[in-house]
Amino acid sequence: MSDMNIDKLLLSLFMEDDIARGKNSYISELAVITIKSLMPMMDEEAVRISSTRFVEELKLWKYYRTGENPSLLDIQGRVSSDIYWNEKDDSIVSRIIPLVLANKKYEIILDEIIKNLLYTSGNIQALFETISISYLLYLIVNKYDNIIDKLKENIIGLSQVDYLNKYSQYYRIEIKDYPGNFKVSFEREKIQILNTLNAVHHNRYASLEDCINVYNRIKATTFIGKVLYRFLFELNDDFNLPRFYLSLGDYINKLRKSRIDFSQLELKEYILPDIFSFNEGDIFFHSLLREAKVIKKEVKGNHLTSLVQTKTGMYLFKR
Repeated sequence: MSDMNIDKLLLSLFMEDDIARGKNSYISELAVITIKSLMPMMDEEAVRISSTRFVEELKLWKYYRTGENPSLLDIQGRVSSDIYWNEKDDSIVSRIIPLVLANKKYEIILDEIIKNLLYTSGNIQALFETISISYLLYLIVNKYDNIIDKLKENIIGLSQVDYLNKYSQYYRIEIKDYPGNFKVSFEREKIQILNTLNAVHHNRYASLEDCINVYNRIKATTFIGKVLYRFLFELNDDFNLPRFYLSLGDYINKLRKSRIDFSQLELKEYILPDIFSFNEGDIFFHSLLREAKVIKKEVKGNHLTSLVQTKTGMYLFKR
C-alpha cells in the first residue's frame, strides 16, 4: 500500500466513530489531539509526541469533550489507583493509528505508544494488546508477510527487565503500589497473549483477535476491527467527513515523508488564557487554538458555555 493512501486508515477511524456513536466523539477528538502533538525530530528519523503539548491539549479537551471514559477523566485530577490499574482506556486505539502512520520505524512507534498509554492507564492486559495491535497495523500498512509469526516474535522478545528499566518512570503510580505481584502478572499476561496468537481463543483479547480475523477477510465485530476492515476492503469509500478530518490525512502523509519542519510546529511558549474570561465578539490568541473568536456565550442550566470559532472549526466549551 503506497504512502498516498495509508491515510485511509485514519479516515476509517473517523468514519467508524461517527457510525458507532452518531457523531464524532472523544475517540476522534483524542486522535486529533495526538496528531496536533506530533513533532518531527531533528536528530533522528522519527515523529514523536510532545508530552507537554499532549497534556495541555487534554486539559483543554476537558471543556469541549464529546463523551469520555474513566481513564481520561481520571488524569484530570489525582490519579485513582483502581482506575489506573484496572480500567482499559479505549481511546488508545485513536492514539495508536497516528503514530503508526507518521513513522516508518516500529521501534519509534512502540516507544511512543507505551509512553502515551502509560499516561492514562497502567493496565497490563491493555499494554500487551495495545503493543500487539500497533505492531499488527504496522505490518499491514507496510505490507509484511507472515504476520502472526512476527507478532509472536515481538511478544517473545519483550523482556520484562528491559521494559521496566526503560518505562517504569512513565507510570503515573509507582509499580511498587500495583495491587498484586506486577512481575508475575506481566509474565502471565505474556503467556496469555501468546496463547491467543497460537489460536487458543478465550476472548481475553477480543480486539486483537478481531483484527487478525479481519486480516483473514472475516467480517469485523469490534471497533478497531471495523476500522481495519474499512481500510482494507471497502475500496470505494468516499469518506463523508468534515473537511478538517480529511485534511488530517494529508497532514499525516506529510509528517511521514518528512515534509514538515520541526520549527513550523514547535511552540516556544504556551499562551493559554482562560477561554471563559472572554465575552461575545472577543477575538483572542490561544496557543492550542491559534486565533479564535467567541461567537456566543451563555449560561445553560448549571453550565457556562462558550461557542468559539477557530480556523479548524467550532468548539463548544462548557464549565
